[in-house]
Amino acid sequence: MSELAFFLASSTRAIAGSEDAVHLIEQKERVEQAVISNDAALTLDTAKAFLESIFKTILSDRIQEPDLNLDMTPLYRSVRDVLPLNRDNDANEILKNLTNCIVHNVAELRNKYGAASHGDDGYYENPIEMPEAEMIAHLVDGMAGFLFRKHKAHGNPELAARIYYNDHPVFNDYFDGQREGYKIELGEDRVIDLSPSQLLFAADEYAYREFLLQFLSSEKEDQEAVEVQSVVEPAPEQQVVQPVIPEELPAVEVLPIDEGVQQIMQAILINDEARMSVTDEELKHVAEFIADYAQNRAGVDWQKRGPLIARFRTLIRRYLIRVTFTEAFLDHAVDAAIEKAAELYPSRMGTS
Repeated sequence: MSELAFFLASSTRAIAGSEDAVHLIEQKERVEQAVISNDAALTLDTAKAFLESIFKTILSDRIQEPDLNLDMTPLYRSVRDVLPLNRDNDANEILKNLTNCIVHNVAELRNKYGAASHGDDGYYENPIEMPEAEMIAHLVDGMAGFLFRKHKAHGNPELAARIYYNDHPVFNDYFDGQREGYKIELGEDRVIDLSPSQLLFAADEYAYREFLLQFLSSEKEDQEAVEVQSVVEPAPEQQVVQPVIPEELPAVEVLPIDEGVQQIMQAILINDEARMSVTDEELKHVAEFIADYAQNRAGVDWQKRGPLIARFRTLIRRYLIRVTFTEAFLDHAVDAAIEKAAELYPSRMGTS
């Protein structure tokens, strides 16, 4: 047994957040344990199996009914067909050649020198020792981590065969903000809180996907509207002082920024405990961000658009958590801040 632990750092980082992929995690841990046990032949076996599991997971996520019975090289060829390795054509070709070599030689080494590949006579000595085996484990770790991070970064819920709940935190926050959750009592002292988005994903993944696509489509439209507005605005020296207010809405007096910040600060401090959790300077910093974002960056008619409100809520939560605002009243403070910002700065046109 090795005195030192062995850790596949790249793969561990890549599959973080994929706790449901139990088999994939087990495959990674088998490689680590084989190295720790100083078993070179078993390291070759487990490294190849782990890399194959990465390939099959990517294909299952991206293709309806993929052929997972292929040998290792054609299996990886299928992965390359659905997952670009780099946006630059030349770099993509170089990376394809590099990873092809890794796949081919890992398979060759395992077939010739792996523990489970074939039997030998009782005096056979495997030429592969632990330095070579650890090198193979590190190569597989780097390639597996690289591919899985690329896969997760280029996920498209509209095209993917399988989607993951933890990949869409902004949508989950938005969906949860519109509906009530559910509590499951498991005894006198244990209660599990399930959010609406968790319930929907578990009960009907298809419906979850439909809501998610609607949300993403709305966000894209909002962003395009903001970009168009920023393009058509006059140069800074020609800008009017007052933001544009849509004609269908009643004109509302625009408060001086200092006064608006003051009112938002008061809205956030919903009770004495909340007041004690932040300093005056921290509170002012958060309120200034909220006022500026509501006036200049929240987007066109942000008070009427659920996705824009959800995005604003997420940003405010992050700021309050950063200044160690008391967690027990965090959601109440965010609600109060959003309500006050909507009251003070209605229907401004976004600038970024």
